[in-house]
Amino acid sequence: MKKFTLLKTITASATIAALLAITTGCVTAPGYNAYGDLYEDIYKDTKVYKKHKKNIKSIDKELYQPAIEQRAANKVSSMGYRVKDVKYKKGDSKIKVKARRGSEDYKIELGYPSYNVIKIKED
Repeated sequence: MKKFTLLKTITASATIAALLAITTGCVTAPGYNAYGDLYEDIYKDTKVYKKHKKNIKSIDKELYQPAIEQRAANKVSSMGYRVKDVKYKKGDSKIKVKARRGSEDYKIELGYPSYNVIKIKED
């Protein structure tokens, strides 16, 4: 009886983990909205959106902005810099990173969503 319960628990855990992986994959793809172009304008005109606009914007900021900034920080760190600050504003096509290499400070601009380096400027 104990083996059956353990097996049932492991199966349930695996199912939950798979569902979380699928859900998390959708959440961590910042900027991706399959229906954004088609329905975004219609959605923003609804009473529900207008009523909850502040909450929706804060949720977007809490979910997407940290993921974007973390990915930018990882990119700059992999280039050999120590990241001091990362700034991204939703809707902007650039991510601004302040970093340090050796004894010099740098301002690095990355393109969004490609995360390619646009400009490196010594500060």
